[in-house]
Amino acid sequence: MTHFHEPELRYHVYVKDAEHFQKTHDTYDHWALFIVEDGGFDYRMGDQSGRAVKGDMVLCPPDMTFYRHTTGLSFHLMGFQWTSLSSLDELGLSDFPITGKVRLLNNKRLESTLSLFRDANELNMSLVLDYKNHLLRDLIYILQIEKFNQRMPPLISEDPTLQRALYMLQQQAEFGIPLKTIAAAAGLSQVQLTRLFKHEFRITPSAYAANLRMDKVKLLLVHSSLTLAQIAEHCGFTDEHHLSKSFKKLFAINPSAYRKTHKV
Repeated sequence: MTHFHEPELRYHVYVKDAEHFQKTHDTYDHWALFIVEDGGFDYRMGDQSGRAVKGDMVLCPPDMTFYRHTTGLSFHLMGFQWTSLSSLDELGLSDFPITGKVRLLNNKRLESTLSLFRDANELNMSLVLDYKNHLLRDLIYILQIEKFNQRMPPLISEDPTLQRALYMLQQQAEFGIPLKTIAAAAGLSQVQLTRLFKHEFRITPSAYAANLRMDKVKLLLVHSSLTLAQIAEHCGFTDEHHLSKSFKKLFAINPSAYRKTHKV
């Protein structure tokens, strides 16, 4: 059974054309959601790090220090709690796979919702928080539905070390996180992780990560209006030529042709 969890908004802040963050890091007692509207920023939290650019959303759980740096950025910051469960410990990985950097396939919906967030401040003050909470829930529902509908079923291991590595792969593979980073976070060398992974799942972690990335590429090609260059950036490829070459090698068709024949 799939569970969908409901956020309760505490606050929303919109910052336009910031040259830098007021603080280089912060630790929140609630969930924090950063959404990039323009520009970008580098971030690090726990064993996750990366760069978020226009359209990216970064979810930081409570009590985790969030480091960030930018040289130019417009963004939304939302603080919220989950109302369906009393603590994160009650959530299994399969129930709540959304932490770190994520992206809506429906980027037009995201742009529209962010516009509504900006305009909401013109409403009667008694309505603003409830209305913004409605908008946040809409985004979270879409994220969870898109995650649930991803094509490749997640692997599961009873080995806690492998399960940790699997979780990181499933969360971050589409962004091109190095395998050595995942291995180190699981307390293994890259060789050890590859050996254990292949023994249990009959596939190497690098091949599994590549399949996850390509599943995301195909979803973005069909369900978004992002350019090939934007898809390449958001799925961890060097550029659109690298993406096209890798895609054609796997599927014997270039991504532009795939988009034309599968577009809904």
